[in-house]
Amino acid sequence: MKRTGEMTLGIIGIVLSFFMAIFGVALKWASDSEEIKSVFLEATENDPALNPSDAELVFSTLAGAGTSMLIAAIIGIVIGIIAAIFTKGNKKPKLAGILFIVSAVLITIISFLTGFLPALLYLIAGIMCLVRKPKTVETY
Repeated sequence: MKRTGEMTLGIIGIVLSFFMAIFGVALKWASDSEEIKSVFLEATENDPALNPSDAELVFSTLAGAGTSMLIAAIIGIVIGIIAAIFTKGNKKPKLAGILFIVSAVLITIISFLTGFLPALLYLIAGIMCLVRKPKTVETY
């Protein structure tokens, strides 16, 4: 039985997880950049509603979001590759389905729903791996 749909969804999920990792690194870099901090502080110093502690809160939130996205993306990439290997050639579709679903749940929880797209693709691929059965040929 061919598993082209599962493989395609898995590979697209891996690629989207890779882009999520790049975005997480960019957020982490932006939170550590002194140049971006100074520009942000200059833009907010004319606003009496904001104080410098708010700016520090924004940058610490960016750092935390970047770290969580990076961790979720790495987990998604690794588990996605392993599941795709098990899917290829219809080797172990049940194990691949379980791995895809576990990866979807972990990405969703760790990234605080920002990685919903690769998680959704992994979830669909996992369900397809578990539900699709090869046709049985009856011989008389």
